[in-house]
Amino acid sequence: MLDLKNEGVRIRYPAGKAARPAKAAAYLANYEEAGVYASQPLRLDIGHGLPAATLTCDSGPSNDPMCRLLTDAEDPSTTIFEAPGKEFAFLANGEIYVSGHTDSMYDHRRLFRHDGRRYVEAEQPFRHVGIEGKTTAPLVVTSRRGGDPGRPLVTLDAGTPLTILLNAADGDGEDGANPDYLVKTREGLVGWARIPARPDGRTLVEGLFYAGD
Repeated sequence: MLDLKNEGVRIRYPAGKAARPAKAAAYLANYEEAGVYASQPLRLDIGHGLPAATLTCDSGPSNDPMCRLLTDAEDPSTTIFEAPGKEFAFLANGEIYVSGHTDSMYDHRRLFRHDGRRYVEAEQPFRHVGIEGKTTAPLVVTSRRGGDPGRPLVTLDAGTPLTILLNAADGDGEDGANPDYLVKTREGLVGWARIPARPDGRTLVEGLFYAGD
């Protein structure tokens, strides 16, 4: 395990498939001039018939860290993997797990696999959320996804505790967010709630908010 404290990320990797780069790429100086921490801590043997790839991580301009894999350490255009996140696990079989509440509404857990050309995110039927929070305004919970007012299950008053279980994985907006969440009330009722983000990134549920630019 490797903690990059300045960049704000934790890396897990198979030690037998990793090495330290001889030097950092010259272009990383541009990050430093912009006040962003950036480094190239590892070269990883990711398989798939590819040469070792250089791991490049940065803190982002406003605490929104990201990591990438480059086949040429000096050339950002050779990126074959990139994702925002705070924890990255590079498995010996070549898969990559990413997690962390950054550039997302919650701790977004993702799996990436190589498709023969670059890494792509594996589709999930739902995304796990797991937030315990309280409503700050009335919230309608329905029996069907989409906030259908014709199928109300219960209306939660402001200040009501609830658990956000899952987020729909299809129908994302242009910002990559999806307002449909499967929630559980304190009485154990489960239903769908439409919880869009406000312009400031917050929602009417405490703990559910957009972290990033």
